[in-house]
Amino acid sequence: MISMWASKKRFNYLTSFLFTLFSLLFSTVGLSQVKIELGIKSASKGYMGTNKVSSDNDRELARYHRDKRERRRGRQSKKTFNIEDRAQRRPRSCEICKTMEGFVPMSAISSVVQAMVGKSLIFDKWKAVEIQKSRGVVETGLSPKFIGGADCPEIDSETWAIDYSHKRPWPALHKGIDIPQRHGTPILAVASGRVVGKFKNKGNRKGIEVMIRHSPKQTGLPFWTYSQYTHLLSMSPLTIGQSVKIGQEVGKTSNSGKMGRRLRRDALHFAILYSKQSAWSNNGRFVAPKDGYWMDPNAFYKMDPPFDSHSIVKLPEGQKGVPVPYAKTDGALVPPSTQRIWPYPCSQ
Repeated sequence: MISMWASKKRFNYLTSFLFTLFSLLFSTVGLSQVKIELGIKSASKGYMGTNKVSSDNDRELARYHRDKRERRRGRQSKKTFNIEDRAQRRPRSCEICKTMEGFVPMSAISSVVQAMVGKSLIFDKWKAVEIQKSRGVVETGLSPKFIGGADCPEIDSETWAIDYSHKRPWPALHKGIDIPQRHGTPILAVASGRVVGKFKNKGNRKGIEVMIRHSPKQTGLPFWTYSQYTHLLSMSPLTIGQSVKIGQEVGKTSNSGKMGRRLRRDALHFAILYSKQSAWSNNGRFVAPKDGYWMDPNAFYKMDPPFDSHSIVKLPEGQKGVPVPYAKTDGALVPPSTQRIWPYPCSQ
């Protein structure tokens, strides 16, 4: 039995060796034949008894090299196109912004504020979160109480300053509130102001964005404020530098922006920044107010201080409900003298 098993094993080894040998010979002959057909001499001088290339093979060889040159040119032109294409996709500085009141170059905005608005390198995300917390991105406990018990679109579970680290591959905070609405629902300017930024934000979770700057006179607040609207359906019909009236449409609701692990519902991401200084900048990628801070969007509707998050946190629970003015579906403001409204119309 043992000798029969050994003989069978030797036979299997021999069969495997012969199969491998014939495979190698076939591959070598096939490769040489392909080289001859292309007019390329075989590495083996004695193959088929000749080293000469026929006139047909000369033509094939010329065609081969010509095609090779064309392919090389094509790759080079494609690289050039890609470089030019990338250059066109790079955000351009906002030229019209330079003529607007309060504009300063981004170099005049501190790196701290730039990190605060979320524009930091990946390895600085941990530091950026700490900066954001120190400049207002902390949960305050505020909630909207619509005047007269009006029926207004409400904030969903994506509330102000919640931890977003579970949605990102790095530490992150939610620097705004999300208000779900049906696809295409018009979004209203929360106060009169001037457009200072419009961004497509390709590859960014914010999606299509528009930003409006409001003076203290336009809001009744003791500082300059900036309202941010993102996830828009398409670029806002408003132009940079254009004056906007309270209640004017700034865009339509959608879910634009880079998606996470699940499909994003249609909703407005609404955020507020503020500064006591009038200076601001737009480098083609984002807007940053000089010495700016984040504000809980609910605090934007407060009539009295405090407005900063760290002070609001200390307020008693009985003062955490904020009466919020709004525009009705017919455009009428409630109350009529208000300078600030909810970003969607409400019904009574």
